[in-house]
Amino acid sequence: MTNRRVLVVTSCTRQKRFKPEHQLTIEHFKNSELLNSCSEKLKEFTVVAGEMYTGSQHLHLMEGVKMLRQAWGKDCVDVAIISDGYGVIAEDKPIVPYEVTFNTMKGKEVDEWAQSLGIHEAFESVISAYNLIIVLLGENYLRALALPVKTKPEQTFIFLTSWGSSSDIRINLGKVFVFPLAHAEAQYYGYGLVGLKGFLFKRFAEEVVKDYQLLTNIYQKPELFKEVVDSQTIQLNVSFINKSAKSGRSEIH
Repeated sequence: MTNRRVLVVTSCTRQKRFKPEHQLTIEHFKNSELLNSCSEKLKEFTVVAGEMYTGSQHLHLMEGVKMLRQAWGKDCVDVAIISDGYGVIAEDKPIVPYEVTFNTMKGKEVDEWAQSLGIHEAFESVISAYNLIIVLLGENYLRALALPVKTKPEQTFIFLTSWGSSSDIRINLGKVFVFPLAHAEAQYYGYGLVGLKGFLFKRFAEEVVKDYQLLTNIYQKPELFKEVVDSQTIQLNVSFINKSAKSGRSEIH
């Protein structure tokens, strides 16, 4: 997979770098004139999307992205963000704070608002240029994609999502691996369910930094993604057991 870039698709988070009064709301995004005028009033809080979100998933994800870029160059990975207000945006898009979330919407509301934002079409367009697409989305954000979308036989998709959403993932062409996550997985990996997707991506990045060939291996066989992040857990557990044994403890509580 030489010279082929990776695309990571993630969601925005409710936690943001700035939380001024009178943030943008869904009503602003429904009216372009109102959106422009209110965005102007908030311009002092403008930052690129990659720096706006401060939720744990996003922070871990961007740490992993930074590692990959430092090791293998800036062009090795791109990030697309599913925003509840702006739609599908690149990490370098300047945005202002807003207070909109799919997580408080019912299914029909998600469908209607996602359609208004053109998320299905934008997602379909942005993934077209990539061979390895890693998707980190919860239930409502995954629903907003309105799968399936147009894909290519040479594309590989890895979805980190909830157990309940895993059955909704439909890709017509290409290889697909679905990595469903719930409380059992959070316990196994020793990290809270909120932010777990970003945490696992960072683990994946840590291994790719050591061996770039992993990207080619995972592109060809996407289920290896889980083996890569599991290998760290096994190493940590073995290390912990060895330390316990040296200290005279024979049981792990």
